[in-house]
Amino acid sequence: MTNKSAKSKLSGKTIVLFGIALALTGCKDDEKQKALAEAKIEVVKLRAEIVKLKGEASYLREQLLTASQARDKLREQLDRQLDEKDVAMTETQDAQEEIDKLKATLEEQTKKAGELEKQVEQLKAIIRELQTKIEQQAAHQPQAVTEANEPQAGE
Repeated sequence: MTNKSAKSKLSGKTIVLFGIALALTGCKDDEKQKALAEAKIEVVKLRAEIVKLKGEASYLREQLLTASQARDKLREQLDRQLDEKDVAMTETQDAQEEIDKLKATLEEQTKKAGELEKQVEQLKAIIRELQTKIEQQAAHQPQAVTEANEPQAGE
């Protein structure tokens, strides 16, 4: 029963009691006694109804308190999760920035490695040329040494 309907029910019963009390003023003793007994029964019923309504109100206050505590707990959880989300977003942004820096460094290092590979190939080509020249000089040098060791015809 809602609080509003309980109040209107009590108000209606109160009006009935006042009506009975007014009606008793012009009645005989038997009728007064009967009406008085009915009024007393109605008072007992009203008091029981009041106790019942107080119990319901107390129960509803407990339910409201429980719901409020649950709401507050959920609000705290939500706030905590929002804070965690903000931290995660910040960490994600920091990680993305680090990834971007590492990508740039990788590109730079890859470019340098390519340049170094070209230099290595150039150096290998130079070494091959020098080895060829050394081999050619070595092939000509024994002849020069042999010619220098031979006695000259006029000697």
